[in-house]
Formats: sequence, structure tokens, C-alpha cells
Amino acid sequence: MKRHDLLIRNVLLRHQRVDVAIKGERFTAVAPAGTIAPESVHRVIEGHSFLIRPPFYNTHTHHAMTLLRGSGEDLPLMAWLQERIWPQEARLTPELVAAGTRLAIVESLHSGCVAFNDMYFHQPAILRTAIEMGVRARVGLMVMNQVSEHIENEAALEMLPDLPPTVQLSLAPHALYTTTPEQLRHVAREADRLGLPIHLHAAETRTECAIAQARFNAATPIAYLEQCGLLRPGTILAHCCHVTDEDLARMAARGVIVAHCPQSNQKLGSGIFPWVRAAKAGVAITVGTDGAASNNSLSMIAETKAAALSAKLGAASPEEVPLAQIDAAVTQIAARALGFPEAGQIAEGKAADCLLIDLNAPAFAAGNDPDADFLYAGDTSCVDTVICAGRILMQGKIVPGEAAIVAAAREAARKLRGE
Repeated sequence: MKRHDLLIRNVLLRHQRVDVAIKGERFTAVAPAGTIAPESVHRVIEGHSFLIRPPFYNTHTHHAMTLLRGSGEDLPLMAWLQERIWPQEARLTPELVAAGTRLAIVESLHSGCVAFNDMYFHQPAILRTAIEMGVRARVGLMVMNQVSEHIENEAALEMLPDLPPTVQLSLAPHALYTTTPEQLRHVAREADRLGLPIHLHAAETRTECAIAQARFNAATPIAYLEQCGLLRPGTILAHCCHVTDEDLARMAARGVIVAHCPQSNQKLGSGIFPWVRAAKAGVAITVGTDGAASNNSLSMIAETKAAALSAKLGAASPEEVPLAQIDAAVTQIAARALGFPEAGQIAEGKAADCLLIDLNAPAFAAGNDPDADFLYAGDTSCVDTVICAGRILMQGKIVPGEAAIVAAAREAARKLRGE
């Protein structure tokens, strides 16, 4: 008899009742309900009141900025950075970054997200926290045209051989306005040497477009990044609000991935990513929350709805970005973009990442399409259980140690304000 570690029995998957079994870090069976013998399983979860879904994979974050949430409201991007964010970040320590990252992971788990693509300081602290919390992560080696003791690239790179398969590194130059051409070309060479992917902000604001033209004599930020060798398969560009058709053609041809951050873009007044034009050009699209200081939520449920609705509005058509497309963008496509190609699907042999959604929540009372109800009407109160790589990270809407994590983050935020 085939044995399993965990059986989720009689759960709803794509309008059908199934049994889902897990052994180790993989789904070992997805079968009609009642066909997997419970005696062959170490642990059983009764799934009759749950919808099972792949989790979210957040493709652009600054997780420790949970400590800066609510700082500098209603300012444009550059003033927000220079007047409010950067002065506080000067006081960062590894301990503060770890506290903020733990808080972000707790918040993310409540919204059903198991992975984040981070660009922030004191990266070893982020790596250790991701491992400790059991989530998937890609953490960036930061590049900026300023010397900062908060950037610990060498120490993070030393950790690379010992990282678990769920945690990875990338090269993360911040943006064209905080780097030099020489630095970006060096990043391209390092990406080839180390075999690491690239992650950076791109074409976020009209100011950035003007900088590309005035400072670097490039038609657009995307054209400039291509000149520097950063447009390549797997590169993740965050935002991309101001892109031309020529830019999109370049991005599609090079295999570049967009991390669309609709709520941050809207809150900062940065612009609107042209989802429909990008999709028709063949660009791979995913969704990210950005940091909690500019969003201000890390809910991937809310971000997914915002992404879909802004795309429909931009195209002036409800038929654009159908449910299956937005669903794939935040699950299977995003997992692949972050280097986890076996994740984002509930199927035998795939990585055992999943959510159990509470069908007793008001959003599901009509019972027409539970997956649509979750993405368009659900919220964090609907997410009961989160499993990542076969490990239960949240159950009964409780993350172990959550109260202590929140308390530590509250104290860390006070220190960051200098109180």
C-alpha cells in the first residue's frame, strides 16, 4: 500500500470533490474523493468545508518595509524616498530587518502567499528568516551607486551553497536612477558568471523616463536596460508603467517577466501598466505587492483583484484578462518566474504548495464559482490553511508564534523611528 504523510480528504478542487495526498515535499496523489484509504496516511485533514487552491507567489517585494508602513503618506515617489524612507532606512540593523520580514511573512501567509521576491538590505537576515519561517524566497544581491553598510552581498553569496531548494539568490540592481551604466553592465557579467537571475525596478514613473533620456541618452528605460545587457530570459522588471510597443517587443523577445504592482502604482500615482498590450506582445506577466510602505497591504488576494480590474479598465473591456489568465499569473507563471517550476499546480508529482479556503465564509454562499469568489470577493479571513513544500505553515487561520512576531515588529518600528 502506498503511504502518505498527509491526506486532505473530500476537498473541492476545480468544482470536483477529490482526495489530495502529500508525502515529503510533493503531491503524491490527486484522486476522486473517497478513493485514498485513510489508514495509509499519517495525518488526515477533513476537507468537506474547504476549497483547495495553489497559493500565491509574490514577484516583487521589500518585505522588511512593513516597519515603515504609514510613513510619508500622499507623497510622490522621489519625495517619498528622499524625505521619509531613506532617512529611516539609515538606522536599519539585521535584527530590525529580520523582525520586519517575519511580520511580512505572517501577513503574506494570511493572504495565502508562500513565496516572495525580495530586494532589501541585510540580506543574510532575510535569508535566515525565510528558512526559519518555511516559505519560498528569492533574495537580491543589491547594487546601488552609494556605499552602504546595510548591503551585505558578500555575506549573502557565501550562504548560497548551503541554501535549501526553497530559498534562492538573484542580482538586484535597484533602478536606473540609483546605478551607473558601468554597474549595470557589471551586473550582466555577474549574472553570466554566477548563473543568477536579475530583478530591478523599471519604467515605474515618467521621471524615470526623463532620466533615461537626459542622463543616459536612451529613448526609454527599457531601451537603456537592453543596452546594458539586462534584458534576458528570467529577468523580472517591476512596475513597467511607461513602456512603448517597441519596449514590449524587446521584452517579449528577450524572455523578460513583468512584476505588475497595481496598488503601489496607483497609490504613488506612478502610472498604469498596460497589461493587455503586454500580453498581446507575448510578455510574461506576474503580480507583486511591492513593499508595505507604498501599498500598504501585502495581501495578494487584494493585489490580484486590483491587477485584473485595472487591466479591464485600461482595455475598456470586461472580456480582457479572464479569470484563468489572472489565476495563472499569480500561481503557476509566478512560481516559474521565481525559479520554482514544479510549484503552482495541484497535481501528482508537483511541489506540495496549497491553500485550504473556508467555504463557510460569506463570499462563497452563492456557490457558483468558488475560485472566482476567492479572487474577486475573498479576503484574508477566508484563508484557513497554508502548506508550503509539504509543511503546514498556517492552520485554523493561526500562524504559530504570530503574537510574538507582531510584538517584536512593533518594537522594531519604534527603534527605526528613533524613539
